[in-house]
Amino acid sequence: MQNPNTKAEPSNPFSGSRALVALAIGCAIGAAVAYFLKVLIENTPAEIHVLRLRLFYLMVICSGGLGGFAIESMRQLQEEATDPMYRHQKAQRTKR
Repeated sequence: MQNPNTKAEPSNPFSGSRALVALAIGCAIGAAVAYFLKVLIENTPAEIHVLRLRLFYLMVICSGGLGGFAIESMRQLQEEATDPMYRHQKAQRTKR
């Protein structure tokens, strides 16, 4: 059984709005990359179907958004970790 006095409370609860802002920033970065690829592809002699290109751009934008969301979510979850072993390992990593 766990001792109720040893239960650690996270300093900051998970913030969904911060994760959504990271999602929007990731989508914006993905859109910038997609635009760069669009310009690059338009200036090549390759002929690619327009629907395939649009789906490719959508995939790049969604990947950027998912990446931003995942990074922010993991960062917040790592801050909330209450396990003393986790905190000990984190302290060792920052000393290097």
